[in-house]
Amino acid sequence: MFASFGVVAFRIIWIGTFLYYLSIFTGIIARGALAKELGGTNTALGLVTLSFGATSLLCTPMGGVIADRFPKRRVMVASTGLLAFSSAWLGVTELLDITEFWMLIVVSAIQAVAFALLVPSRMAYTVELVGPGLIPNAVALSQVSMNFNRVLGPAVAGAMLGVSTLSYRAIYLSAAVLAVLAMVCFSFLAPGNPDPNRQKRAPLAEMIEGLEYARSSTTIRLVMVLAIAITMVGFPYVAFLPSVSEDFFDAGAAGYARLSLVGALGGLVAGLSIARSSLAQGRRIQFMSAVGIGVSLIFLGWAPTFVIAGVAATFLGASTAGFQSMNGTMALSAADPSLHGRVQSLLGLGFSAFGLASLPLGILADAIGLRITLALMGVVVIAIAVSVQLVWINTDRREAAEATAG
Repeated sequence: MFASFGVVAFRIIWIGTFLYYLSIFTGIIARGALAKELGGTNTALGLVTLSFGATSLLCTPMGGVIADRFPKRRVMVASTGLLAFSSAWLGVTELLDITEFWMLIVVSAIQAVAFALLVPSRMAYTVELVGPGLIPNAVALSQVSMNFNRVLGPAVAGAMLGVSTLSYRAIYLSAAVLAVLAMVCFSFLAPGNPDPNRQKRAPLAEMIEGLEYARSSTTIRLVMVLAIAITMVGFPYVAFLPSVSEDFFDAGAAGYARLSLVGALGGLVAGLSIARSSLAQGRRIQFMSAVGIGVSLIFLGWAPTFVIAGVAATFLGASTAGFQSMNGTMALSAADPSLHGRVQSLLGLGFSAFGLASLPLGILADAIGLRITLALMGVVVIAIAVSVQLVWINTDRREAAEATAG
């Protein structure tokens, strides 16, 4: 389960990743509650997420090119610095009591730039360090780091939100300190220089090369389609959890933190289980997780009590963790090492699409009700998962027939 920890550099990356995920997830809880407080509607929540998605859509493809062109340590330290700056800004504005809604939109955009740079470099570097045989384990353990902080972050944020003298200002200032500690941690890594034999092209040409490479591989192409489509349609539920807590059950920010907490617990358990899995199990786990996301969304939309909503959130967290782990494992295992950054950045486009879809889904929720919207999201997710799986099966059959005929 913990085989990748035998690599010293992986341990350093994991600790640094742990710190910045803790920074992010404490901040996300605060941002969702603060957006609900300042904006007041599902549309406002979707607008904050749209800012992240639109910026990410523009920056993520270039983040993959940068990961394959420059020393990865330098990129990771610089991008984590952006996360520290964004959290410190909101911490100071809260301290001075001058925070406005537009600031949340700008901070979301800054963090999108940071993630567009950080994630491709971190994942490409991780795969280089552990080698092909440990890719499933390393990706799963990276998900464990994220999901553990999805447990710890809401717990810390919920505790701070419950103390009026701490509240948002303490959350954001603490998040800034954690991001700085992550920067220090990453600075102990080797440079992570790009392949010296790689053919140098213009950045745009390298971006196009990555797209063409992904299109030419059946595995990478179908993983990308499924990852982007389901992330776009299913993951915006995260932006609406404050409304689930407040509007469905009158549980406020504390209820939002609890829903996030149980979802993270589900993701943590799933991540630890998947760390034992092999690449051969990838497609089955990916499909079951995708369907699980859809079913859980329908269940969340129906939930008549807060406890049942918590159960739905738990299964959503578990399904999401399984889906994300296998997307990364399958795509990076199939990709040429010189293109790992660009392949990872294409996976990241799913989160850009999720940000873009949050606003129209928020408008829809305000128009027809959030419960119906969540249920519709679940139905569409299931339909996408089944459709892609059928395409994959037909593609396998066609390739097998062509191989036999050849």
